[in-house]
Amino acid sequence: MKKKLKVLACAALALGIAGSVHAKETLRVTLQIPAKHILGQNVLAFKKIVEERSKGELELEIYDSAQLYKGTEVPQAVSSGAIDMGIVELGVYTGTIPAAGAFSVPFLFPSEAAIAKATAPDSAVRQAIDGAILKTGARVMWWQAYGLVQMLSKKAPVKLPTDLKGKKVRVISKPIGEFVADQGGAPIVIDGAEQLIAYQRGTVDIGMSGTTATQSRHMYDVMDYITMTNHSDVEFLVLINDKRFQKLKPEQQALLQEAARTVEAELRKNTEQLNADAKEFLRTKTKMQVVDLTPAEAKAWHDAAQPTIKRFAEQNGPLAKQVVDAALKAQ
Repeated sequence: MKKKLKVLACAALALGIAGSVHAKETLRVTLQIPAKHILGQNVLAFKKIVEERSKGELELEIYDSAQLYKGTEVPQAVSSGAIDMGIVELGVYTGTIPAAGAFSVPFLFPSEAAIAKATAPDSAVRQAIDGAILKTGARVMWWQAYGLVQMLSKKAPVKLPTDLKGKKVRVISKPIGEFVADQGGAPIVIDGAEQLIAYQRGTVDIGMSGTTATQSRHMYDVMDYITMTNHSDVEFLVLINDKRFQKLKPEQQALLQEAARTVEAELRKNTEQLNADAKEFLRTKTKMQVVDLTPAEAKAWHDAAQPTIKRFAEQNGPLAKQVVDAALKAQ
């Protein structure tokens, strides 16, 4: 009898060990950028918090530099469950969720304060977009701030919308391309990695870029002016397959969400500072002239953008109108 009990005890112990092994959850994460990139570092900060607070019960495996998927492939990979998590630029969703293009609509979010308000977890703008993405099978864990977009030029600064007339202008989205066309300019879509060469060759007369990218990509070597128009915004999202998320324990779900809120707030704060630092670098350490708009000039840009904003709301479905209405209310 004692021998039988001993066998049963050993079996129970073995099952307990096996159970503890199976309790460990591993989430595979794809990044199309290097881990050392600011967005990659943000994900690594999330990984550290999750693994430490779960005491190893939750583990993240990071596959960076597009080892598994390119940025445009991430939404399908995550929603299908081919990968547990991934990051994607918000604009990638515009083909299936037109409202996702709202942040590239010129002057819909005209300042860092407006961006911060619109991207807050409880904002009507964000909840509308997050809700639409959730219907695809992917849950938005957090938004990754990247920064506002400015205008670059040679020989003369871009101060008013009329300065775009007759000029070839690098654009990064359909809404901003429509805005340029409305002003009499010729929009040309050029990838971010190709813009320096385009400026060197004179492919376009006027460029568009974030302040930090202008610094890191040495665009101050080929362009003379950066006008702080703050006309559109670049945001990335960190996604998790919703079915995978729902299979986690409630306390694990809560831990992930808490960690997400922590790293999101840190990145947005850091991004604002990085943009401020980049602006100061361009102003003091390069030949590039930094141009701040006067209130009258800023108003001229905002007024010129109204037809573009109205068109975006009218032509992209009820959700786009909902997002635009919420954005205008939050200004």
